[in-house]
Amino acid sequence: MKKVIFWDFDGTLAKSPKIWTNSLYNVLTNLNYKIDIEDVRLHLRTGYTWQMPEKSYTDNTGQLWWDRLFEHLDLFYKNHKVSEEDRIKANSDFKNSILDTNNYSIYEGAEVVLSKCTQMGYKNYILSNNFPELILIINGLGLAEYFIDYIISANIGYEKPRIEIFQYAQKIADFPDICYMIGDNPVADIQGGKSAGMKTILVHNNCISDADYTVENLAEIPLLLN
Repeated sequence: MKKVIFWDFDGTLAKSPKIWTNSLYNVLTNLNYKIDIEDVRLHLRTGYTWQMPEKSYTDNTGQLWWDRLFEHLDLFYKNHKVSEEDRIKANSDFKNSILDTNNYSIYEGAEVVLSKCTQMGYKNYILSNNFPELILIINGLGLAEYFIDYIISANIGYEKPRIEIFQYAQKIADFPDICYMIGDNPVADIQGGKSAGMKTILVHNNCISDADYTVENLAEIPLLLN
């Protein structure tokens, strides 16, 4: 019997508070621009593909995903009179900051739980709305040994809760007999997972949801698995 767990990443296994806002703010500050961090936060309320899951972008994955985001940042640069030369450096430094493992931390117990799930016969997969190089962060955090494969929206062109990304994940996992989606987002992870016929576990979020189970800590998860 094939048993699989699809894990969300950010907010579920690891955290990176305000990484996008802080990264852009710090980059521009280091380039000697006087920027209000609230202006950065307001601009970044839009522009990410996971904020528009109804739109597919299968022709704009990988580096093209970044190019699309940089186009959105360009509007901010123009409004704040960032020079063309500095825009190029800002984009590079911004991306490097997002890809810096030091800006992420693992939730307590994540490694132990992933190991227990493996011992219980489950194969672990990442299923994340995220940037193309997320695997580099997972490697840097020392979690890669626990995962069979990675399904990352920016490499596929669909965002959770779209059924297409869940169907893609099930195909990658060879259509398992038992399948869980574990995440912190009641829409992207829970509604999306249930729409694909998966059992669902909501973690780090006590909101009302359609999840089969809701837990406060990762350590509770192995007790719920069949």
